Amino acid sequence: MLWAITSFMRNTLPPRFKPIVSLPFRSHLRHFTSPSPRFQQLSARPTTTWDGVLDGAPKVAQALEGPDSLTAEERWQKKSEEALRVLKDNPPANAYTGRSVSVKGGNIADAYGRLQSILTRNKVQAQLRRAERHEKKGVKRRRLSSERWRRQFAHEVRRKVQLVAKIRNRGA
Repeated sequence: MLWAITSFMRNTLPPRFKPIVSLPFRSHLRHFTSPSPRFQQLSARPTTTWDGVLDGAPKVAQALEGPDSLTAEERWQKKSEEALRVLKDNPPANAYTGRSVSVKGGNIADAYGRLQSILTRNKVQAQLRRAERHEKKGVKRRRLSSERWRRQFAHEVRRKVQLVAKIRNRGA
């Protein structure tokens, strides 16, 4: 009986509602007998072909460029100048990029201070001190756990201090 219903539906429904694979289940029949309103909206939309899309492409390009657009050579020149400016400000990385600080105006003390702050922030000296002797696995695990806890605690204290400062600034 069910096969007769699916063959009847296959012959009577319009092509867009025909199932691609006929499955003999009642739940699948429900979808083809009464399509949802959303499906009807989607199927009622006009289909566009690639011809229509390609015909409108020059109009879109003209609208994006505008009447006073640059020529290809001018755009190339502008992009080249911008790339050279960025390259001059940020030189490419080399073997000494992360290990050097530029000395500006002959001020060596300032450059040394900047280098020292970078090394402290990256914990280079502490790592060198720890590498002098072997650290047991359990000791390392406890140390890392302690560092994590200290970092979390410091973060929470900072948040509370900021909250208190914010409340005081409000006038409470």
